[in-house]
Amino acid sequence: MATIILILALWQSPEDIYRNANADFDLERWEEAAAKFELVLASDPAHIPSRFNLAVCYTKIGNSGRAITEYRKILDQDAGIYEARTNLALLLDQNGKPTEAAAEYEKALELRPDDPRAHLNIGIFYMRERQIDKAYSHLLAAAEGDLNSPELYIALSEAEHARNNEVKSRTYLEKASQLDPANKNVRRQLGIIYRNAGELTKAIDILRPLLPESRVELAVSYFENKNYAEALPLLEELTKMEPGNPDYLYLLGKSYAELKSYPRAVTTLEQLVRIKPDDVEAYATLGTIFYGQQDWVRAGQVLARVVELRPQQALGHFVLATCLDKLGNAKEAAVHYNTFLELDDGSNDARSFQARQRVKTLQRHLKK
Repeated sequence: MATIILILALWQSPEDIYRNANADFDLERWEEAAAKFELVLASDPAHIPSRFNLAVCYTKIGNSGRAITEYRKILDQDAGIYEARTNLALLLDQNGKPTEAAAEYEKALELRPDDPRAHLNIGIFYMRERQIDKAYSHLLAAAEGDLNSPELYIALSEAEHARNNEVKSRTYLEKASQLDPANKNVRRQLGIIYRNAGELTKAIDILRPLLPESRVELAVSYFENKNYAEALPLLEELTKMEPGNPDYLYLLGKSYAELKSYPRAVTTLEQLVRIKPDDVEAYATLGTIFYGQQDWVRAGQVLARVVELRPQQALGHFVLATCLDKLGNAKEAAVHYNTFLELDDGSNDARSFQARQRVKTLQRHLKK
């Protein structure tokens, strides 16, 4: 191809080559266009439109180093070309040169200080660099310039989140979603925000149409909203995909328990504690199941683990004491009833009364 182009150059004028190069450029034939723009520049090195398009061609074919070189040549010739500054900054950023990129973004902004898009470009750059304060001022300037862009409001939402202003973060993300309702990533993030705010019905409504990408967030929203039957199939899918994920196993086991599918709940939660032996919530749920089934032996075993993991939780001692009492282990039952009474905050008078009465009865029994 290069040989053919060189032969054509012998009888074509630079103007003809430039027209042909632009035709290839418009058809996105980047390599052919680049070769022809190079021929134009060989005869006229100062022809900025050819050099600019050549830099674009190099960018498109993945030769960012050559593209950077061409943009620098353009700016050496004319430092006031905004598009060359912006494209150079973007390439430097993409190629791991943030300090040089920042300098070029700042120079581009100097060329157009009132351009909201220039403020947005540098604001998003500083957001990527986690320089939140610098980013924030430019993003606000872009918004004040009446730039109605989803990209702007997404960036502002992220900035407000980083500044711990969740109300504003949510407002900006809602505006981004209104401007770009087809953006699934924005809607998914908005669903997460609603879930974190406890607005579970809104979260479910926005996350449900985004399946399967929203599977995790939707399952958790259903679970937290006590819609266990709806959460269950999603959680079963998630545990099949990640059988070793303790969070998914707990949510699945708890859902089975709430739906009174006790054998499945026990199997799932026992799998969980093998993976994560200190998961107190799993032991507590197992304890609740066994206690409800009046399986005092198994209930006592798992509740002993709950008390070991949470020794300062009064209720655990009371329930364990009850199991030991049922098993006839008066000595250990009395110990845990007494521990319960030491830790008890008095929030349940009936339970406190029962514990005191059982301690008296057990102590009389132990003295015989």
